[in-house]
Amino acid sequence: MKLAVAAIVKNEADCLPEWLAYHRLVGASHFLIADNSSTDGTRELLAERAGRGELTLLDVPTAGRAPPQLGAYDRLLAACPQDIDVLAFIDADEFLLPMAEAGTSPSGEPSGPSLLPWLETRFADDSVGAVVLNWACFGSAGEVFREEGLVTERFTRRASMSFGPNRHYKSLVRPGWVAGFDNPHHVRLSRGRHVDARGDPLRFRQDREGRERRGLSEAVVWEGARVNHYIVKSVEEFLAGKSKRGSAAKAGYVKGRQYFERHDRNDEVCERAASLAPRLKAAMAAPGEASSPRARAPEWPLGVMRRLSRRVREAVGPTDAAPVHRWALDYPSDQREPWCLASGRVVQGWVLLPAEMAEAASRLRIVARWLPEHEVRHPLEIKRPDVIEAVLNERPEGHPQLHCGFRFTVPPRLAHFHLELLLEDRCWPLQEVRCQPAQADAAGSLKVIEGRSGWLFLDNDTNASVDQYRGRVHLTSRGLMAWQAYLSGLGRLAETVGCPWAMLVAPAKETVMGPRYHPQVQGQSQPIDQLLALPEAAGVVHPVAALQALGDDAFIRTDTHWTQRGAMAASVELAASLGLARPSVEPVFAGDRYRTRAMGGDLGNKLTPRQTCEAAMLRSFSHLKYRVYDNGLPNFGRLLVIEYPEALMEGTCLIFGSSSTSSMFHFLSRLFRRVIFIHSAGNLDPAVVEATRPDYLVVQTNARFLVQVPALDQSLSGMIRDKVARLSVAERERVDERRLMAEPSRLEAWGLAAWERTLEERLPARRNA
Repeated sequence: MKLAVAAIVKNEADCLPEWLAYHRLVGASHFLIADNSSTDGTRELLAERAGRGELTLLDVPTAGRAPPQLGAYDRLLAACPQDIDVLAFIDADEFLLPMAEAGTSPSGEPSGPSLLPWLETRFADDSVGAVVLNWACFGSAGEVFREEGLVTERFTRRASMSFGPNRHYKSLVRPGWVAGFDNPHHVRLSRGRHVDARGDPLRFRQDREGRERRGLSEAVVWEGARVNHYIVKSVEEFLAGKSKRGSAAKAGYVKGRQYFERHDRNDEVCERAASLAPRLKAAMAAPGEASSPRARAPEWPLGVMRRLSRRVREAVGPTDAAPVHRWALDYPSDQREPWCLASGRVVQGWVLLPAEMAEAASRLRIVARWLPEHEVRHPLEIKRPDVIEAVLNERPEGHPQLHCGFRFTVPPRLAHFHLELLLEDRCWPLQEVRCQPAQADAAGSLKVIEGRSGWLFLDNDTNASVDQYRGRVHLTSRGLMAWQAYLSGLGRLAETVGCPWAMLVAPAKETVMGPRYHPQVQGQSQPIDQLLALPEAAGVVHPVAALQALGDDAFIRTDTHWTQRGAMAASVELAASLGLARPSVEPVFAGDRYRTRAMGGDLGNKLTPRQTCEAAMLRSFSHLKYRVYDNGLPNFGRLLVIEYPEALMEGTCLIFGSSSTSSMFHFLSRLFRRVIFIHSAGNLDPAVVEATRPDYLVVQTNARFLVQVPALDQSLSGMIRDKVARLSVAERERVDERRLMAEPSRLEAWGLAAWERTLEERLPARRNA
């Protein structure tokens, strides 16, 4: 089988050598490129390679205001050599990625992953005219400027599978079967059919009126192959490239700040394409590759430069020199082995201010930032006699700054982060730190802090739990804006179905119990305080006072979660926020009976020997008797329905919640006749809200998760598919055991039939209803 790749390009000289070499590496034998009046050396680079027979080059200038892309595709299709079996239409920031692992060649040498065996399988069916591959959108990974290295190795953080734009697909076609192009994503076939990467018939995404949205698939399929879409790259590359070029498919479409912020998703680390970097660099260094004409620097208009400067200032603060006499970073370092603790990778160094500014050292903060929504601020609180001694050799009169050292931890799997210097309201960049992600920390994975009187607390995790408690984590202006947009969107979504809404934030255990039992001192401000100060936060419930009133009965000593009595108190506060009268709610639980039993919990079970405590468990009521549907998935993607006919209120309460919601089911099920729960950590799927038309809408998350803003457009179908794809064989068996089926007519009545079908497509179950 022979594969060719077709694309229209404009001013892509900086990345085209990598793009061409990469696709040769995965099996492409020819390229068809339409140049759209490039001015940066792209045309010359392509012309030389066309002269060597590597590609077919066409000139496709923009005619008037007509977008050039579809016309270019028509010409590229017509120019396709007769011996090409499959032609892929993609863009220069899209990379076709085989998902199969690398194999071995006949000689026994490792062979790079190839698309060709998979393509032969998909096109073995003579009825298949096109195979569509979904996007996997990659974010900026926090990069502001264009750094050295390949695109595929610099950007290794992508959106989750359920991210809406991943529904876009690109088409791989039998050239002779194409009748035309509906849009850059979808081809019309003169014969044959479209299938997805799994070989199943393509199902289009539909709009609210049930019309097909060609170019968007209903399911995101990454099995076999996908398209890695480096959709924004760094801020500099975005502004100088995609934003400046505009759209080749839609006249007047400007890809600006909103486009960048919507698509700059860095949810998960993915290094499949990056793992090819050594082989790819070797291919690019082969004879003939280096003879390509050097790309000319793009001519940036003054307006682009101003926008870039403004964006850089927003990201890293003023660019004048930091007021530092000397500073150094001890860890991480290329000269030292990584230093890891249970709480993460150690970052250690020192900052010495000029002598005349030494009094300001107590107000100075070292800022670590790895995601745009939050930052961690650490004081200079460590004495460094080694540094002071070195300064004394330079200044015999001494230096008045006694504390100049800092030490903190960042997540061990972090590949790079930014260090900045903050003094009052001024911020200066110090260094972008790059390091190899640690596969496991040297101290193990205990992540438990032992407090007073046997109380256990979570150590720093990826959400910097301890640093949040100490008041060192702050939501950035971008994070606060994202929360404002989320809360406003939640309110609008509730308005569309005409129901009240509330957001329940489960307080961190440290916030409630920490002042008495935590070894660290609580800080003055946490992200939850910033959130509650927003004008859009009127519907946010953070029941600290209600939990504190329970004393030691609020949380489990050896677990991060609240007790069942704590869950009851939170349920009462939530109900009051939704408009239920307290005098009616509180008597519902007044007769509850509890009994104590020993339990380890998610913290106690990590210790050796295992540490347990006595916890009060509800014995007079169980929601388990009233489950009527449960898809059985663990955590994200779980869908559960509880119906209790004697509940206080008629109607449905729809909850997009987290693990903290589970202990509330015993109480919420007695307040609302039907409870529909989706485990999503507060991420919303508007399609579920529209389908179920709830009487009450609730989102529930935990305070320590607030540094990551939930999404307003998360797909439950995508979450289900993503979860099933990650399940082991043993986990699939456990899901089948836990599933509780419901009749299709009941699922239709609840508005949930579509999501049961999604699961059935991936994981058929034994019927037990």
